[in-house]
Amino acid sequence: MIKKKYLFLIILVLLFLVIDYLFFYKKISNYNNSLNYNNNFIVLTGGDNRVKKSLQIFFQIKYKNKNLFISGVGKGFNKKTLKKLTPQNLNNEKIIECCIQIEGISRNTFSNAVESLKWVKSKGINSFVLLTNNYHMPRAMLEFKSIFKDIKITPYVFIDENKVWWKKKINYISEYFKYKLTYFRINLLQF
Repeated sequence: MIKKKYLFLIILVLLFLVIDYLFFYKKISNYNNSLNYNNNFIVLTGGDNRVKKSLQIFFQIKYKNKNLFISGVGKGFNKKTLKKLTPQNLNNEKIIECCIQIEGISRNTFSNAVESLKWVKSKGINSFVLLTNNYHMPRAMLEFKSIFKDIKITPYVFIDENKVWWKKKINYISEYFKYKLTYFRINLLQF
């Protein structure tokens, strides 16, 4: 009798996890990218070519007063690296020097949010576009919204380009559990 209760409980928990994961999967599949006439951008490093893709978007923006914050770069990544990633012209070099800031302190999404908040406050920014991979965006938005109280955040996602289907699925499932842990941490701290 006790074994049946445990089996029923295990099946119930697994069913809940599958249904909850499907909601998560729907969330990462349904982002509508929009720059929302914004000229401030934050990119979270760590995914496939996020910085390179962000630079392409950033240099297409025609606003004169634009800003890009690259959060969580690895050791050795600097403005010379950025110049190698962009078409060589004098205007791009001027924009890199004046309008792009690189930060290498962050080691996770929470510290990305903390360091980004410092940058946003220093620039007096009230809205920005957050750039990261689709699977990472739900957790990134949780972290950022928990500390960016009165600042508008527009998500802009890059699609996971992993060609090996099972690696992509493992990545999504791993991110789902990270998202759930972040959700519980943030909501438990509010009480």
